[in-house]
Amino acid sequence: MSPNRSLLQPGAATHARNRDFAKISRYYRSFYRDMRQNAVLPYRLTALGAWATSRAPHVYAFFRTLDLGRNRLFIDLGSGDGIVACIAALFTRAVGIEVDLDLCGAARKAARIAGISTRVEFICADYLDLRISRADCLYIYPDKPIARLERLLGGWRGSLLVNGPHLPPEEFAAVRRLRCGRETLTVYRRPL
Repeated sequence: MSPNRSLLQPGAATHARNRDFAKISRYYRSFYRDMRQNAVLPYRLTALGAWATSRAPHVYAFFRTLDLGRNRLFIDLGSGDGIVACIAALFTRAVGIEVDLDLCGAARKAARIAGISTRVEFICADYLDLRISRADCLYIYPDKPIARLERLLGGWRGSLLVNGPHLPPEEFAAVRRLRCGRETLTVYRRPL
């Protein structure tokens, strides 16, 4: 192999990440298929909001594009079944916070089966009651305005990743917008 060609080949870390992503993706496809076979929709209301599934290939593409590994701590606010936090754990230390005990349990099971439970943690709580400002990257797929979250973050200077175009934060400025299929992910930061 020529030296120039080797520069174009993905490294061992990329191969391992792709392999682990395939395990996560397989698990969630099976999980959602089982839900449908039991006449359960992959969408429901929790005590604090709505849970809906995320598309694993789109989330993975977003995180690769953003080079999520540059962050030291990623927190998924309202992590549902854990798919986003599990994928984030392929790049950096990840935490999912979910108030629904059943969804939190499903997320922990997914991480265990995918073999990534040492890289991701799931906390059953309301994220507004926790010190989330320790993270340098927060992710949310909002189902209502996020003004309370913005107030909680005060002078926080990290990256806020907002899935979907419907409920942008008011106190943060968009610095990057990504599209994958019909999905949109916007990176927000607080203006200086």
